[in-house]
Amino acid sequence: MSLHAVDELDDAIDVTKGLLFPVDMWLWLKLALVTLFVGGGAGFPSYAFNFAGSTGGDGGGGGGGPGFGLTDGELLLVAGGLVVAILGFFLLFGALGAIMEFVFVEALVGGEVRIRRDIGEYWRRGLRLFGFRLAVSLPMLLVVLAVVAAFLFPVLLGGGFELGIILLLAAVPLVFILAFVVGIVNGFTSVFVVPVMLADDCGVLDGWRTLWPSLTDETVEYIGFAVINYVIRLVTGTAATMVLGVTALVLLVPAALFVFGVLAVLPAAPGLLAVATFVVVGAVYLVALFAVWAVVLVPIESYHRYHALLVLGDLLPDYDLVADRRPAEKGGSGGATPDDDGPGGFDEDADGFGDDRDDGFDDDRDDGFGDGSPGPV
Repeated sequence: MSLHAVDELDDAIDVTKGLLFPVDMWLWLKLALVTLFVGGGAGFPSYAFNFAGSTGGDGGGGGGGPGFGLTDGELLLVAGGLVVAILGFFLLFGALGAIMEFVFVEALVGGEVRIRRDIGEYWRRGLRLFGFRLAVSLPMLLVVLAVVAAFLFPVLLGGGFELGIILLLAAVPLVFILAFVVGIVNGFTSVFVVPVMLADDCGVLDGWRTLWPSLTDETVEYIGFAVINYVIRLVTGTAATMVLGVTALVLLVPAALFVFGVLAVLPAAPGLLAVATFVVVGAVYLVALFAVWAVVLVPIESYHRYHALLVLGDLLPDYDLVADRRPAEKGGSGGATPDDDGPGGFDEDADGFGDDRDDGFDDDRDDGFGDGSPGPV
């Protein structure tokens, strides 16, 4: 008997097409914004942007610190502030990413992306998910810090470089094992537990309690999903990275030529004009890359998450949130928007009201009285 993860590979393509085609540019752009936050939540290969800073000469001054004439204490204060700022950014990004997990699943289930509404609805559960991710990742972070300390202390104490290398190599397998476990737990939480949290309006631990019996009874199915998910993510992630990288380089050439052309035509241009040119060209460049992000990553991430939702529905039929979006020959509506309420308690009708109401009134009321009479015009 084949695995559900294999059976649903083709169906996930059909369901993804049902959501994204015909193309609605506004839908794609909103999904692109959401996937900007959730694209790495389930093991999707990340895209690194490296910023290299250059330093000037050491100035030759005597007695001062190396950083623009600052004392050692001032440099330490600046470095500490920078670390706090970077840490705060990543915490904020992680919290928004956890909240966006619920926004993304709601969009896939209902066929509409309502970012502001869903953030207001799910921010509490998103923060719980963020706290769970921190708690799961903390042991690995502590181990990494311990490994770094075990390597540095013998070196700093003098003559212990060989001992530091031995401790470092001995700890590498433990770090890899922890990274694997943390990745599996966080990945399953994103693709399986989050839908359960949506359906049951519960927290992360309650979601895991619901999933756990299925996980132990169908262990082979979940292992198969993990392996297949890794393979297809590796393929699609590598392809997306190549497309984005080539596009970035191609767009960088005309952007750089334009900037250098402006500076060449106006060699005596004040610094403010040069900065404005860089800002405008950089903004256009980023908008163009974001458009490519929408075209490339939205269908990829939608496909992966639909695949997980379909597998979850096979293993836990009570949590088949995309039952109405399955292909028509398998009991679904072929990608049409479902008529019943979504997992978060919202209708999925185009007008935002319930039960076939296009006018904002109850089904049997055309006049606002409820007795079927025509009423005043």
